[in-house]
Amino acid sequence: MLKKITLVSILVLFSSLIIYKVNTPKNTDAAVIVVKVLTWDLVDSGKHLDWGGSSKYSTNLSSGATVWNNYKSGVIRPDTASTLQDVTISDYYEVSSTAGVTSSGGTLKFNDYKMSGYDSTKKKNVAMHELGHALGLAHNLSGDVMYAYVSTVVTLSFNDKASYDEAYRKY
Repeated sequence: MLKKITLVSILVLFSSLIIYKVNTPKNTDAAVIVVKVLTWDLVDSGKHLDWGGSSKYSTNLSSGATVWNNYKSGVIRPDTASTLQDVTISDYYEVSSTAGVTSSGGTLKFNDYKMSGYDSTKKKNVAMHELGHALGLAHNLSGDVMYAYVSTVVTLSFNDKASYDEAYRKY
């Protein structure tokens, strides 16, 4: 009975997260790239993530989208009259440690309580991180944009790219 309960607990814990480890040789040392993707994403069937809405942090979002699009061109783009909006961005105010949140329901929200105190680099990190969730990426390691905590990382790591590659294959 205990084994069954433990197995069920483990399955529930990882129900929205898929983890891959890929061994990649680097010279004579083996480096481990950690790929983490969610079971959901907000990318449409045309492999686009069209965003619209209103936020104080739209400039940071655009800047973050540029970094992701420099890796895979044209995926993230502002909504237009001829596209369906996949993600609605907005702001909210809540006294908490959360800077932003992206939901499987198609929302990406910035918490003004935290964001207003950040410099432009941290704002861009949060925007990139939340866009990563919209792309289907899960939290990863420190040094990654997809690290679970706000940082000054604004370039894609090997883990970020490998996770994005895996998520992109499934769109």
